[in-house]
Amino acid sequence: MSPRGPGQEATVSATSNGNMMHEEPGTKKPCQSCKWQIADPTNPLRGQCTVNRNAMGGVWKRWVTDVNRMTCGKHEVGKLSFREHV
Repeated sequence: MSPRGPGQEATVSATSNGNMMHEEPGTKKPCQSCKWQIADPTNPLRGQCTVNRNAMGGVWKRWVTDVNRMTCGKHEVGKLSFREHV
């Protein structure tokens, strides 16, 4: 790591990496139409993203706070097949 002086803090933005989930009002690729999103049974405006996997192949779920305004670079339209799910 390189030393940083005053005023040179590292900033991390969710939009700096297109693959990270981020809020984008008016997006053409909302999480609602993505095959990796699982709808929340109690609140249809929320859900879970299952596209990420850990090193051992386990699903790493991420909460989607608004399925109509959130998106990421891994968006795929369609339905999740059984083989992709396991």
